[in-house]
Amino acid sequence: MRKRIRYIIISFILLIPFSSFGQVNEMVYENPNIDSLESKNLYLVVDNLNFFKNNEFSSVKTRGYTLPGFRINPKLSLVLDNNILIEAGISLLKYWGANTYPCYSYMDIPAWNSNDYQKGFHFLPYFRAQIMLKENLNIVFGNLYINNSHNLIYPLYNPELYLSSDPEAGVQLLYDNKYFKSDLWINWQSFMFKTDTHKEVFTFGYSTKTYIINPDNKLQIYAPIQFLAQHRGGELDSLSYDLQQTWSNYSAGLGFNYKINKLIEYLNFELSYAGFTENGGSNSLYKKGYGVYSKVGIGGKGLHLDISYWACEGFMSIFGAPNFINISTSTENMIFNKIKLIYTHLEYVYKEKPNYSLGLEFNIISYFPFTGYRTLYKPIISNGFSEFSFGLYLKLNPKFKLYGFKD
Repeated sequence: MRKRIRYIIISFILLIPFSSFGQVNEMVYENPNIDSLESKNLYLVVDNLNFFKNNEFSSVKTRGYTLPGFRINPKLSLVLDNNILIEAGISLLKYWGANTYPCYSYMDIPAWNSNDYQKGFHFLPYFRAQIMLKENLNIVFGNLYINNSHNLIYPLYNPELYLSSDPEAGVQLLYDNKYFKSDLWINWQSFMFKTDTHKEVFTFGYSTKTYIINPDNKLQIYAPIQFLAQHRGGELDSLSYDLQQTWSNYSAGLGFNYKINKLIEYLNFELSYAGFTENGGSNSLYKKGYGVYSKVGIGGKGLHLDISYWACEGFMSIFGAPNFINISTSTENMIFNKIKLIYTHLEYVYKEKPNYSLGLEFNIISYFPFTGYRTLYKPIISNGFSEFSFGLYLKLNPKFKLYGFKD
């Protein structure tokens, strides 16, 4: 135990000198507020993210892979009556070296029929209709805002999904005032017609952040609450009604943020309890589980560092990274009694103008000793090890005014 505590302290001390500059949220951020100054002007907006993400994983726990490519979303944007936004376009995903793509939702891909494919790009229509009922209340239909991964903790949502999954689409309610922020959404991932044999799949999510004291103070104290539930089944799925399945993840905690406004702009600490439950179905190796998540953050001047400690037992995640769950993604049917790790995330964004950003990230996942189990095999005992990943990103967001409508 002393050796583990000493390892955590040493890792934190060694990394602080490289992290005393900043925080990064630019690469997947969209401003959900409607700009009334753009009313009755038609714009062409091009959202483009170029990426090279390499996961150097090679162990009994996880398997590595590389994501090289870009996502581009050209769209027409029009603000009506100061509080209504309409956007329409196309979403394109390209991996370098790939020529064909399955014609399915990339959050729930069924077996690929080789006759159903898209050539050159994976593409989908893009549409968003948004109304601002009050200055801090927005309702969104169509493609959703997923800013900062809905503010979910790493074990519940892997930010890398922005590079590999379809844009979320459904209904979303956003509320943001001084003391309370919330994001409520339904992401409809797989629609089912009457004659379809696949399952209907949708995800419900709720994320809130409540400030306990005045957020204008240098010391901020807040309470985050997060919930995710994914349902697989559907009213038309009568042939497999007994196999309907619902996974749930949740998290609740307490956070402290201290604003410094110097070379180091802030210090942050969060402690959260996370859980998992499964109802129905028979695919999961666990029916329920839990995890404890603590994070220290520090940043300023474009650089941001998070050092997190995670311990879990029987935990599964709907959208979290495979490092944070109690099963193996590289060895079939292998489970782990407990997983403990330190996750270090270092990120830097260079940004001088509003329409482009250059981002770098580096991650270290350090596992404590664990034991893996498979039926008919001897247990595998690991003494602990480290894996790493890194990414390079270029975000371009040009915006062109095409036409101004007169009153």
